[in-house]
Amino acid sequence: MKAKHFLMIAILLLTSAAGAQQVDRSGLYRVQSSEQAAMTYLTYVVDPQYPADIKISGKVVLRIVIDKEGHVSETSLVSGDPLLAGATVDAVKQWKFHPYIVDKAPVEVETTATVEFNADPRHVITPKPPPEPRLRISMGVADGLVLRRVEPAYPEEAKNNGVQGDVILAVTVDKQGNVIQAKVVSGHPLLGEAAMNAVKQWKYKPYLLNDEPVEFQSTVRIQFRF
Repeated sequence: MKAKHFLMIAILLLTSAAGAQQVDRSGLYRVQSSEQAAMTYLTYVVDPQYPADIKISGKVVLRIVIDKEGHVSETSLVSGDPLLAGATVDAVKQWKFHPYIVDKAPVEVETTATVEFNADPRHVITPKPPPEPRLRISMGVADGLVLRRVEPAYPEEAKNNGVQGDVILAVTVDKQGNVIQAKVVSGHPLLGEAAMNAVKQWKYKPYLLNDEPVEFQSTVRIQFRF
């Protein structure tokens, strides 16, 4: 009986420990962030409409919660004139952010959002999304991301004139892996246009930075040989 009693106690202790671990893991569902850090994830902003016939200046500070998809799910007034708060809440609820990632999983973020109203002249100052990162990666790394290549057509004029050689292109690839810009860095003019026309049809695997796709710039070498 004593052995059975001790076994039951051990099972209960293990169950309690497992439950505690689950609570600890779930505790990661929301993180606290400074406003300065949180606004670096901002992707879309709606400016508040200055309430008609109100000539009040000042800052409105809201406490906000950003959900796992990057939408503002909760707002509450921290400080500021109540006459300006309603317009601020209406606007900030439409803001969007990049998801905040912890251990490769999105989590909620609690932070603040500050909007400044100036009555003379009437204008509103809000945080702005940072410029989209655009990375420069090596030719070798970029080559490993190519999903589809289109070979260039050898220009007849170049063939007839015995022109061959390499063309180096500078390319810009968007978040979806499409070539949105290509220009000749070096190479014979008779070969450059054919190289650009082909590379603009290439498809790349999206390049990820902090688990988010970003535009990147790189170079491409196209060889023309008889």
